[in-house]
Amino acid sequence: MRKRDVPGLVTLRAVTFDCWGTLLFERDAAQAQQLRVDAVSRVASRGGVGLADQAARAALDAAWRKHWDAWHAHRATGSPEMAAWVLESLPLEPDTQRELAPELERGFAEAALESQVEALDGSLETLEWLAAAGLRRALVCDTGFSPGRVVRQLLGRTGLLELLEVLAFSDEVGIPKPDARIFEHALGALETTPGAALHVGDLRRTDIAGARQLGMRTVRIRDHYDDPSEHAEADHVADSHAHLRELLAGMTRAPQA
Repeated sequence: MRKRDVPGLVTLRAVTFDCWGTLLFERDAAQAQQLRVDAVSRVASRGGVGLADQAARAALDAAWRKHWDAWHAHRATGSPEMAAWVLESLPLEPDTQRELAPELERGFAEAALESQVEALDGSLETLEWLAAAGLRRALVCDTGFSPGRVVRQLLGRTGLLELLEVLAFSDEVGIPKPDARIFEHALGALETTPGAALHVGDLRRTDIAGARQLGMRTVRIRDHYDDPSEHAEADHVADSHAHLRELLAGMTRAPQA
Protein backbone atom coordinates (compact mmCIF):
# COMPACT_ATOMS: atom_id res chain seq x y z
CA MET A 1 0.00 0.00 0.00
CA ARG A 2 1.41 3.39 -0.93
CA LYS A 3 1.65 6.13 1.69
CA ARG A 4 -1.02 8.30 0.08
CA ASP A 5 -3.45 5.38 0.18
CA VAL A 6 -3.28 4.90 3.96
CA PRO A 7 -6.63 6.02 5.44
CA GLY A 8 -6.33 9.11 7.66
CA LEU A 9 -2.67 9.74 6.81
CA VAL A 10 -1.89 13.13 5.28
CA THR A 11 1.24 12.98 3.14
CA LEU A 12 3.88 15.66 3.67
CA ARG A 13 4.10 17.55 0.39
CA ALA A 14 5.83 20.81 1.28
CA VAL A 15 8.22 22.35 3.79
CA THR A 16 8.41 26.09 4.47
CA PHE A 17 11.38 27.71 6.17
CA ASP A 18 12.08 30.77 8.22
CA CYS A 19 15.20 32.63 7.04
CA TRP A 20 17.30 34.18 9.82
CA GLY A 21 18.52 31.64 12.33
CA THR A 22 17.09 28.83 10.21
CA LEU A 23 18.75 29.08 6.79
CA LEU A 24 20.98 32.16 7.13
CA PHE A 25 22.85 33.82 9.98
CA GLU A 26 25.01 36.92 10.36
CA ARG A 27 28.44 35.99 11.69
CA ASP A 28 29.30 39.57 12.64
CA ALA A 29 26.10 41.52 13.27
CA ALA A 30 28.10 44.37 14.83
CA GLN A 31 29.77 45.05 11.49
CA ALA A 32 26.48 45.59 9.68
CA GLN A 33 25.15 47.69 12.55
CA GLN A 34 28.19 49.97 12.41
CA LEU A 35 27.62 50.47 8.70
CA ARG A 36 24.07 51.60 9.51
CA VAL A 37 25.31 53.94 12.22
CA ASP A 38 27.77 55.39 9.71
CA ALA A 39 24.90 55.86 7.24
CA VAL A 40 22.95 57.86 9.84
CA SER A 41 25.96 60.13 10.48
CA ARG A 42 26.65 60.56 6.75
CA VAL A 43 23.08 61.41 5.81
CA ALA A 44 22.67 63.74 8.79
CA SER A 45 25.81 65.58 7.71
CA ARG A 46 24.39 66.00 4.21
CA GLY A 47 21.42 67.67 5.84
CA GLY A 48 23.67 70.01 7.82
CA VAL A 49 23.44 68.14 11.14
CA GLY A 50 26.60 66.92 12.83
CA LEU A 51 26.15 63.71 14.83
CA ALA A 52 28.64 61.94 17.02
CA ASP A 53 28.77 58.17 16.67
CA GLN A 54 26.95 57.72 19.98
CA ALA A 55 24.09 60.02 18.95
CA ALA A 56 23.75 58.32 15.58
CA ARG A 57 23.63 54.94 17.29
CA ALA A 58 20.97 56.16 19.73
CA ALA A 59 18.79 57.38 16.86
CA LEU A 60 19.19 54.03 15.10
CA ASP A 61 18.40 52.08 18.28
CA ALA A 62 15.25 54.14 18.85
CA ALA A 63 14.05 53.40 15.32
CA TRP A 64 14.74 49.69 15.80
CA ARG A 65 12.65 49.67 18.97
CA LYS A 66 9.73 51.13 17.03
CA HIS A 67 10.14 48.42 14.43
CA TRP A 68 10.31 45.78 17.19
CA ASP A 69 7.10 47.08 18.74
CA ALA A 70 5.35 47.10 15.37
CA TRP A 71 6.51 43.53 14.69
CA HIS A 72 5.06 42.39 17.99
CA ALA A 73 1.84 44.20 17.08
CA HIS A 74 1.77 42.19 13.81
CA ARG A 75 2.53 45.20 11.58
CA ALA A 76 5.08 44.98 8.77
CA THR A 77 7.77 47.67 8.91
CA GLY A 78 11.35 47.76 7.68
CA SER A 79 14.18 49.92 6.43
CA PRO A 80 11.95 52.63 4.82
CA GLU A 81 10.04 53.18 8.06
CA MET A 82 13.18 53.06 10.20
CA ALA A 83 14.92 55.58 7.93
CA ALA A 84 11.91 57.90 8.25
CA TRP A 85 11.87 57.54 12.05
CA VAL A 86 15.57 58.36 12.31
CA LEU A 87 15.22 61.45 10.12
CA GLU A 88 12.16 62.62 12.05
CA SER A 89 14.25 62.54 15.23
CA LEU A 90 16.79 64.97 13.73
CA PRO A 91 16.42 68.78 13.45
CA LEU A 92 15.69 68.66 9.72
CA GLU A 93 13.00 70.32 7.64
CA PRO A 94 10.34 67.95 6.25
CA ASP A 95 11.50 68.53 2.67
CA THR A 96 15.06 67.67 3.65
CA GLN A 97 13.87 64.52 5.41
CA ARG A 98 12.04 63.39 2.27
CA GLU A 99 15.10 64.14 0.13
CA LEU A 100 17.48 62.17 2.35
CA ALA A 101 15.16 59.24 3.11
CA PRO A 102 16.00 57.09 0.03
CA GLU A 103 19.74 57.31 0.69
CA LEU A 104 19.35 56.35 4.34
CA GLU A 105 16.97 53.51 3.49
CA ARG A 106 19.55 52.09 1.06
CA GLY A 107 22.24 52.38 3.72
CA PHE A 108 20.12 50.42 6.16
CA ALA A 109 18.95 47.83 3.65
CA GLU A 110 22.25 47.08 1.97
CA ALA A 111 24.52 46.92 5.03
CA ALA A 112 23.99 43.16 5.21
CA LEU A 113 25.50 42.83 1.73
CA GLU A 114 28.81 44.01 3.18
CA SER A 115 28.68 41.86 6.31
CA GLN A 116 29.42 38.19 6.88
CA VAL A 117 26.12 36.45 6.13
CA GLU A 118 26.41 32.68 5.79
CA ALA A 119 24.20 29.64 5.41
CA LEU A 120 23.65 27.52 8.51
CA ASP A 121 25.67 24.33 8.42
CA GLY A 122 23.69 21.69 6.53
CA SER A 123 20.94 24.01 5.27
CA LEU A 124 21.97 23.57 1.64
CA GLU A 125 21.97 19.79 2.08
CA THR A 126 18.48 19.97 3.62
CA LEU A 127 17.04 21.84 0.65
CA GLU A 128 18.81 19.51 -1.79
CA TRP A 129 17.43 16.49 0.10
CA LEU A 130 13.88 17.87 -0.08
CA ALA A 131 14.21 18.64 -3.78
CA ALA A 132 15.46 15.13 -4.48
CA ALA A 133 12.53 13.73 -2.49
CA GLY A 134 10.09 15.73 -4.59
CA LEU A 135 8.86 17.96 -1.75
CA ARG A 136 7.95 21.58 -2.43
CA ARG A 137 10.02 24.29 -0.71
CA ALA A 138 9.26 27.88 0.31
CA LEU A 139 10.64 30.68 2.44
CA VAL A 140 8.43 32.60 4.90
CA CYS A 141 10.60 35.46 6.13
CA ASP A 142 10.00 38.44 8.40
CA THR A 143 12.19 41.32 7.25
CA GLY A 144 13.77 44.08 9.33
CA PHE A 145 16.65 46.21 8.10
CA SER A 146 17.21 43.83 5.15
CA PRO A 147 14.23 43.78 2.76
CA GLY A 148 13.28 40.93 0.49
CA ARG A 149 15.33 42.29 -2.41
CA VAL A 150 18.49 42.13 -0.28
CA VAL A 151 17.72 38.76 1.31
CA ARG A 152 17.31 37.33 -2.22
CA GLN A 153 20.88 38.37 -2.98
CA LEU A 154 22.15 36.82 0.25
CA LEU A 155 20.33 33.57 -0.49
CA GLY A 156 21.80 33.63 -3.98
CA ARG A 157 25.34 34.06 -2.67
CA THR A 158 24.97 31.00 -0.44
CA GLY A 159 23.43 28.78 -3.12
CA LEU A 160 20.07 28.51 -1.35
CA LEU A 161 17.98 30.72 -3.62
CA GLU A 162 17.70 28.31 -6.54
CA LEU A 163 16.44 25.57 -4.20
CA LEU A 164 13.52 27.66 -2.89
CA GLU A 165 10.49 27.67 -5.18
CA VAL A 166 8.49 30.39 -3.41
CA LEU A 167 9.63 33.41 -1.37
CA ALA A 168 7.21 35.19 0.97
CA PHE A 169 8.76 38.28 2.59
CA SER A 170 6.81 40.32 5.12
CA ASP A 171 7.80 43.63 3.49
CA GLU A 172 6.40 42.40 0.15
CA VAL A 173 3.35 40.48 1.38
CA GLY A 174 2.61 43.28 3.87
CA ILE A 175 2.08 40.93 6.83
CA PRO A 176 4.60 39.49 9.32
CA LYS A 177 4.46 36.21 11.15
CA PRO A 178 2.62 34.93 13.17
CA ASP A 179 -0.25 36.16 10.99
CA ALA A 180 -1.52 33.09 9.15
CA ARG A 181 -1.91 35.03 5.91
CA ILE A 182 1.81 35.09 5.12
CA PHE A 183 1.89 31.29 5.46
CA GLU A 184 -1.26 31.05 3.31
CA HIS A 185 0.48 33.19 0.69
CA ALA A 186 3.38 30.73 0.48
CA LEU A 187 1.21 27.60 0.55
CA GLY A 188 -1.09 29.01 -2.11
CA ALA A 189 1.88 29.51 -4.43
CA LEU A 190 3.00 25.95 -3.68
CA GLU A 191 -0.55 24.67 -4.28
CA THR A 192 -0.34 22.82 -0.98
CA THR A 193 -2.80 22.59 1.92
CA PRO A 194 -1.69 23.37 5.50
CA GLY A 195 -2.32 19.77 6.55
CA ALA A 196 0.23 18.56 4.01
CA ALA A 197 2.87 21.12 4.96
CA LEU A 198 5.44 21.65 7.69
CA HIS A 199 7.20 24.84 8.80
CA VAL A 200 10.75 25.03 10.16
CA GLY A 201 11.83 28.05 12.19
CA ASP A 202 13.69 29.15 15.30
CA LEU A 203 11.12 31.40 17.03
CA ARG A 204 8.16 30.10 18.98
CA ARG A 205 6.10 33.33 18.89
CA THR A 206 6.22 33.80 15.14
CA ASP A 207 7.29 30.61 13.36
CA ILE A 208 5.70 27.98 15.55
CA ALA A 209 2.55 29.84 16.62
CA GLY A 210 1.86 31.19 13.13
CA ALA A 211 2.21 27.87 11.34
CA ARG A 212 0.35 25.96 14.03
CA GLN A 213 -2.75 28.17 13.95
CA LEU A 214 -3.06 27.38 10.26
CA GLY A 215 -2.84 23.64 10.86
CA MET A 216 0.73 23.07 9.67
CA ARG A 217 3.14 20.72 11.38
CA THR A 218 6.13 22.47 12.98
CA VAL A 219 9.80 21.96 13.77
CA ARG A 220 11.82 24.40 15.86
CA ILE A 221 15.50 24.38 14.93
CA ARG A 222 17.88 25.49 17.67
CA ASP A 223 21.25 25.17 15.98
CA HIS A 224 21.89 28.93 15.86
CA TYR A 225 19.39 30.22 18.44
CA ASP A 226 17.63 28.19 21.12
CA ASP A 227 14.48 30.21 21.84
CA PRO A 228 13.96 30.28 25.65
CA SER A 229 10.55 31.98 25.50
CA GLU A 230 7.44 30.54 27.11
CA HIS A 231 5.42 30.40 23.89
CA ALA A 232 4.13 26.99 22.83
CA GLU A 233 6.69 24.45 21.69
CA ALA A 234 6.84 22.96 18.20
CA ASP A 235 5.81 19.42 17.33
CA HIS A 236 9.50 18.55 17.07
CA VAL A 237 12.80 20.23 18.01
CA ALA A 238 15.88 19.79 15.81
CA ASP A 239 19.39 20.41 17.10
CA SER A 240 20.85 20.86 13.61
CA HIS A 241 19.99 20.50 9.95
CA ALA A 242 21.34 16.95 10.05
CA HIS A 243 18.86 16.23 12.85
CA LEU A 244 16.12 17.99 10.87
CA ARG A 245 16.72 15.71 7.90
CA GLU A 246 16.38 12.69 10.18
CA LEU A 247 13.02 14.00 11.41
CA LEU A 248 11.83 14.72 7.88
CA ALA A 249 12.92 11.27 6.70
CA GLY A 250 10.76 9.74 9.41
CA MET A 251 7.78 11.83 8.31
CA THR A 252 8.15 10.95 4.64
CA ARG A 253 9.06 7.29 5.00
CA ALA A 254 6.28 5.07 3.69
CA PRO A 255 4.64 2.98 6.42
CA GLN A 256 4.47 -0.79 6.24
CA ALA A 257 1.42 -2.08 4.37
